[in-house]
Amino acid sequence: MARVFSLHLGRGPGLPKTRVESLELVAEHGALGDRHAGKDAARAVLVTGLPAYQSARESGIELAYGALGENLILDIDPHQLGPGQRLRVAGALLGLSTSCTVCETLAVFDPRLPRLLYNKRGMYARVIKGGVVHIGDAVALE
Repeated sequence: MARVFSLHLGRGPGLPKTRVESLELVAEHGALGDRHAGKDAARAVLVTGLPAYQSARESGIELAYGALGENLILDIDPHQLGPGQRLRVAGALLGLSTSCTVCETLAVFDPRLPRLLYNKRGMYARVIKGGVVHIGDAVALE
């Protein structure tokens, strides 16, 4: 069983997003208070796995959690699950939609990051059912 490793909220511009103890996920909206919430339901939250950060570290790039713009960091790689997979996180239900493209914004941390994390940064998800998510919550496949 997977777990939520870390949670982040983008209240203002720039990266990294701020670490928080819990997120209120709202159906078809996203993470309450996040700057990307309400813009595109299919890309409401960004789910990243620890392997993305491990890839960076193995290349000598130290990143603070939240630097990839994610809302949730799981201890698994969401890319191994793929689009259409549904994740139950506490009372919330997420539907993975598409891989997050690696934009040049990440190059501010290291110019190698966009290429290094291509198809590894994370996956966008739709919030199908809202709920409050906490660090350490179990993540189950539905």
